[in-house]
Amino acid sequence: MSKFSLLMSATALVAVTTPALAGGTAAAPAPADPVVIAAPAPMMDWTGAYGAVLLGYGQGTYGNDNNFPGDGEADWDGALYGLALGYNFQNGNMVYGGELTWSGADVSGFEECVNPAFQCYGSIDSIATLRGRVGYLVQPQTMVYGTLGFAQADITFGTTNGAGAGGEQSRDVGGYVVGLGVEHAFTDRINLRAAILHYQFDEDDYQTDVLYNDIDGDLTEIELGVVFRF
Repeated sequence: MSKFSLLMSATALVAVTTPALAGGTAAAPAPADPVVIAAPAPMMDWTGAYGAVLLGYGQGTYGNDNNFPGDGEADWDGALYGLALGYNFQNGNMVYGGELTWSGADVSGFEECVNPAFQCYGSIDSIATLRGRVGYLVQPQTMVYGTLGFAQADITFGTTNGAGAGGEQSRDVGGYVVGLGVEHAFTDRINLRAAILHYQFDEDDYQTDVLYNDIDGDLTEIELGVVFRF
């Protein structure tokens, strides 16, 4: 072998062995972090019966756009408290159902009559509804929904001068309710919900100190509920 070839072989050997001699055994590359894929949230089953405790506050108007009260329209407001029973059916992310509700009400309002010596007043003592609901699950535990149904209210209209004169009449009045809401499941059995509901009540005639025709009313309610799933 020539001196040149021998020199080249020695140089290559030094190049290969120098890292090992300088740092000992070469360190193995660090393992890559494992890729963690989050499991999808389990789909909650909304199908089944439920009951609910309801609490709300409403504001609205009443009158006959003529002579009850003096300018034909007045305001009323107050609290509502009640119960609901219902049933849901689920199909994928869609939830369908219906419910029956009954709420006691302390909704009332006064305004001056055409004769300023008298006050015209109206009050709602209770509201019952039969509602349908259609909801969409934005998350497995959270549903947004719309509701529409029939309403019936115990409504009183009357007049008073504060000294016993006047009169009043109560009627069971039909109407409808429409609204939007959101409901969230906090446990397998307990949901919380909130909704904005609008009631429109039919016109009727009321005999007070005189006969007033075509008095109607409306009410917009913020309703909160605790739902117990059976």
